[in-house]
Amino acid sequence: MYRLFLAALVLSLIFCATPGAVNTQALRVGVTGGFRRAFGVEMGSIVGDMSWAVIALAGLAVIWDNDTARIVLAVIGGAFLIYLAYQGFQDARRKEIAEVEVPKGHTDFVTGVIMSFANPFQIPFWIGIGSSSIAVIMSEPGLMDFVVFYLGYLVGAVIWGTAYSALIGHGKRYITPKLFRALSLVCALVLLYFALNLLNSTFLSG
Repeated sequence: MYRLFLAALVLSLIFCATPGAVNTQALRVGVTGGFRRAFGVEMGSIVGDMSWAVIALAGLAVIWDNDTARIVLAVIGGAFLIYLAYQGFQDARRKEIAEVEVPKGHTDFVTGVIMSFANPFQIPFWIGIGSSSIAVIMSEPGLMDFVVFYLGYLVGAVIWGTAYSALIGHGKRYITPKLFRALSLVCALVLLYFALNLLNSTFLSG
């Protein structure tokens, strides 16, 4: 059982450390807001990730097979990423460092949840990589094996989110107005890329 837990933890660290929209947004808000704001985005993303994990575990993968549901999720997720990218471009035009604004009616935590939950490609990840990883270690996995795997993933995600947010918070002191504008521009471009990639992948696969 501990092998399954450790495998999930390592997989989680690798998956979470991969450059993506969530880490980009955490960096964007963290360079001015510090650990607290970056951590909010990361923890919100974990809630979204684990929600998809529960859906996959419950056998509701029918969402992935439903073109309408998948397209709706992709459009919502893509639109939200484009909105965040727009904010990034606005920040890149600022002459002075100003704390990145939270989307109206949201917190950074909610932003993280939306970014993760509005990504329809979470379902194939949990069904494909998650299930196959368990099968490699357990020939006949039961419910408890899946619970242990998801718990290991959760612990790994929290470790990554905490460490990454702390690193951003520590680096905040070295941010100059010029560097802030450059980082904002890069983050905006990356968020825009992930938005277009999400929409492109969704409609091409459909």
